[in-house]
Amino acid sequence: METPLDAAHRLDTALLARWAAHPTHQAIVDGDDILLAGEVRDRAVHTATLLRERGVRPGDRVAVLLERSADFVIAVTAVVLAGGAHVAIDTANPGERVQFLLDDSEPRLLLTSAALRATLPDDLGTAVLTVEECAEAPASAGEFTPAPDLADSPAVIIYTSGSTGRPKGSLLSHRGVSARLRSLQNSHPIDDGDRVLHHTACTFDMFLVEVYWPLLHGAAIVVAAPGRQRDPDHLARLIREQRVTTVWWVVSLLELFLLALRPGERVDGLRQALTGGEALSPELVRRFHSRSDATLSNLYGPSECTMYCTAWVCPRDPDPATVLIGSAIEDTTLRVLDEQGRPVAPGEPGELYIGGVGVSLGYHNRPELTAERFVKDPVDPAAGLLYRSGDLVREHTPGQLEYLGRVDRQIKIRGFRIEPGEIEGTIRTAPGVRQAAVIAHGTGPETRLVGFVVLDEDGTDLSLLSVSTHLADRLPAHMVPAALIPLDHFPLTPNGKLDHAVLTTRAEEALPAATGSACAQDASDLVSVIADIWSEVLGAGPLGPADDFFALGGDSFRAIRAVRELEARTGLQVPMHLVFEASEVAEFAAAIAEETAGR
Repeated sequence: METPLDAAHRLDTALLARWAAHPTHQAIVDGDDILLAGEVRDRAVHTATLLRERGVRPGDRVAVLLERSADFVIAVTAVVLAGGAHVAIDTANPGERVQFLLDDSEPRLLLTSAALRATLPDDLGTAVLTVEECAEAPASAGEFTPAPDLADSPAVIIYTSGSTGRPKGSLLSHRGVSARLRSLQNSHPIDDGDRVLHHTACTFDMFLVEVYWPLLHGAAIVVAAPGRQRDPDHLARLIREQRVTTVWWVVSLLELFLLALRPGERVDGLRQALTGGEALSPELVRRFHSRSDATLSNLYGPSECTMYCTAWVCPRDPDPATVLIGSAIEDTTLRVLDEQGRPVAPGEPGELYIGGVGVSLGYHNRPELTAERFVKDPVDPAAGLLYRSGDLVREHTPGQLEYLGRVDRQIKIRGFRIEPGEIEGTIRTAPGVRQAAVIAHGTGPETRLVGFVVLDEDGTDLSLLSVSTHLADRLPAHMVPAALIPLDHFPLTPNGKLDHAVLTTRAEEALPAATGSACAQDASDLVSVIADIWSEVLGAGPLGPADDFFALGGDSFRAIRAVRELEARTGLQVPMHLVFEASEVAEFAAAIAEETAGR
């Protein structure tokens, strides 16, 4: 029997073994560029050597700030080859967020591009190596030797939202990542005949599946263009033209993708689709099965347990009436416990505690929080630590779990795990803000964040605009509330606590209103037609040429509805990405005119 590539429980040695065995297999498809496994190996080893020359030692952290690309894939693999742990930073983050992540993770070095380095302050406090410098550096003459004893060292740090207002970095070990990928390969095998789409933002730990899983098992990575990861037309074209067989979707993006398909359009090139990150509805499963012959698997697991810890293949014919998160994958322990830490009876709800090889090494430089969330197993104190997930589940059938919701305030929007407390803390740092509260309004893909503020003075549009700007400069876009509502004081319950029910009722008032004057109602005028459609989709009043779709509360789902309605009324074929690139009424009309002029 062949020894598995990850027998040493390490990503670096497994990658090197795979590349050495099959150097001519296609490894990365990035636009028109195709890189073979041997080329990826040579560039990754070269970069890893330069990282070591710049002082990176086993256990060090290396920040990676690059657009989604072949360069990004090579950079993160180079970090693990050098013996370090990569901290991948989303290039869409505002500058202050980038600086926080650098300060908190304390990397030995930042690996980025010259163009992105130019956007950062000179006094970063972190040494920098650019991919251009890597490309220009002469190759090392010596043989590359992996560092010793890395199995239980961190390979990856994933930052998630923090309830105290401070994001926290979860330390994922070589052993944990290797075990998860091995489990996934055993249940959903891929080989050199497969192609895996890489589109997930590096803030999700599931981007590791899209990068390391295909690299370790010979499949090619197909890279989605930067900024186009939520453009369903772009993704559908990649799947079709690049013959993608395997895709991971966060549930909301799966919803978005299916909504964007035209009547009768199918996605039968896919062989298997994985989803998770949010609750999966039976209706969405039914719609996917009606559009594709691929299997659909629901994966569940917080970042603190390395990508996923349960899995369930959604049955078809008939489609399920209840979607489960499934049973424990290999090398995983699950406990469903009550508030006193005692096992609940079968079928009763309880909080899910997760143990096993995938449990992370804790939070970087957060010993108190680590001790709070990673606890002894009350059933078997001699066993390893359990991660207290905060998720409410119950055993639906023997060994099969159903997700019921959260036991705390944490929410999920488009798969992003969000702690309202972090947003509230950031709002309170804005000048003139005395109090802040954030709630999630709506359900499923319609969920939006709504912020409530009590200002030092009477709320004005200027004050709220300054608060919104303050947030946009400090938080990722998915954490910025769609609207802010000023209040004279916060509503309280009889026992003096903030009355979230009242705020939820008031959230309907948060829908932004159009600011422009109405466009002339000429049916032949594309600007007028767009303004009319956007007004309907957004539930806003008359729109003017300068009104912005996203500033008025639009999102990816409403964008799809707006584009499809525009196509129905005009007969035009409108590329979905235009609404993201030209989001004002007149600007969008001009972009459509330019796009269709040559047809």
